[in-house]
Amino acid sequence: MEPPTAPSRSSPPAALAALAAVVVLALVETASAPIAPRRAPTDDDWRAAAAEVRAGFRAGDLIVAAPAWADPILRVHLGDLIPPEVAGRMDDERFGRVWEVSQRGARADAARRGSVAAERRFGALTVRRVERPPAAISYDFLARWGDARVSRRGPGAGAVIDCPLAGDRMQCPDLTANFVRRQVVEVDTRLRMALLAPPVGQATVIIEYPAVRLGRSLIVATGLSNVWMRKEAQGPVDLRVVVDGAADTTLTTRNDDGWALHRIDTAARAGQVAAVRFEITSPAPRARHFALAAEARE
Repeated sequence: MEPPTAPSRSSPPAALAALAAVVVLALVETASAPIAPRRAPTDDDWRAAAAEVRAGFRAGDLIVAAPAWADPILRVHLGDLIPPEVAGRMDDERFGRVWEVSQRGARADAARRGSVAAERRFGALTVRRVERPPAAISYDFLARWGDARVSRRGPGAGAVIDCPLAGDRMQCPDLTANFVRRQVVEVDTRLRMALLAPPVGQATVIIEYPAVRLGRSLIVATGLSNVWMRKEAQGPVDLRVVVDGAADTTLTTRNDDGWALHRIDTAARAGQVAAVRFEITSPAPRARHFALAAEARE
């Protein structure tokens, strides 16, 4: 009978290497502690950077911070130039000029496309103006919210009930808790301007735009709003996008999808006017705060 095998232990060289790594990390952290505050931007840095942006800012420009966690400080100095529609934008493609206020060598995703037209350093901050061809928008579904017709269809081929405009929302008369409206929502810990359109039971919520000028593509953004509701429920939401005579696509959104962008090809009907219909359903609609935005782009 063989003797029991002794429990394995790390070899001395491996243990020493691990100990050395811990010591080196501790030394690095200790050395950086007095240096890190000196790398942080001062109030004077922020004031000077803000003055540079204001001097060259044009209506329609985008201002971003890099890294993203510096955005609250950026808003203190330049928030009046970032209206809610820009702060809650669907994406960054419609902006031809982007002002990036960065620190510690960080770059913003919004400023990666295009070329740097100007760059200046203000202490620990760097201000860059990036220029690029903006996306051409032929129809903005949020801006044209008043054109929409909202209705609810029962299960299967059930009756369709119109949901008339009531104040800032489209209200289905037989559903006091269900409505579709344009508002600021939270998706993936970021605020977005979107249509909030919660699914209802086994019914289908329909948002139809009867006369959309199509471009070469339809960009649709989807997400589930409200961090607490994402913890409360797990049901997916299906969005069927029907472009009259051009496309019929179903997109599924789940808790972990964040703010997802989808491209639907409409090049074959670019320049034409067509009805675009969004149909929202869910097999488990409880606590599903579904949000969407869309643009037709050249």
